[in-house]
Amino acid sequence: MTGTHGKRVVVVDDDDISRTGIVAILSATPGVEVIAGLDHRAAAGWSYEGVDVVLVDAADERSPDDHFPGVAVVEAVRRVRSRQQTTVIVLTGHFLDGAVRRRMREARADYFYHRSQLGDAARLRAAVLQPSGGVPGPADPEEEIRLGVSPVSRVNAAVAHALAEHLPERLGERASPRSRAWIRLRERFNRQARLAPTTSDGRAPDRTQSLPSLPQIARFLTWATRVKTPPPPPDE
Repeated sequence: MTGTHGKRVVVVDDDDISRTGIVAILSATPGVEVIAGLDHRAAAGWSYEGVDVVLVDAADERSPDDHFPGVAVVEAVRRVRSRQQTTVIVLTGHFLDGAVRRRMREARADYFYHRSQLGDAARLRAAVLQPSGGVPGPADPEEEIRLGVSPVSRVNAAVAHALAEHLPERLGERASPRSRAWIRLRERFNRQARLAPTTSDGRAPDRTQSLPSLPQIARFLTWATRVKTPPPPPDE
């Protein structure tokens, strides 16, 4: 609920200039109280007690393991605050990126904006005070199918497991992909990911298999954790 001082807002962005500008605009907005401006690392450990709105940037290409540290921030908010308590608004330059959309839906973000949509003070204020739109589905549904991602897949759980187990590095130096160790790795990974086995062009494999291949896991992790060349902003 909004307190006596108006909507209590936390701004999360690793870009110092962007964060400072957003904080300045919102701090001058009637009905808004900015209580913190944080980078992603600090935001992942914030308490969010009494916070009404979290405005979080999705991506930071400087993050070595996962270019989308905003996802972890949204998950941190949701561990302590329900949707009824705190609204999470995602701001991103990667509006059409299917991985960002999927991961933010899984993390239970509420709204999703391209940076250009909040490019002036009036629209930024309106988005915080009266957000709209939700988190959209994939711009290209075939993309998920080609990767073996289905409605039951868990992209964020898969990414967390992969990074904890250093899978990107291990996949890059694999020697014998059919060894028992690699089969166990695939089994452990897919207990989290729940991917359907697919070939590189999205077809079912010619021979029966229950686990994604190592190349499929590598393709999935690149899709899920790396920034792609951003397309033009959406039409308004």
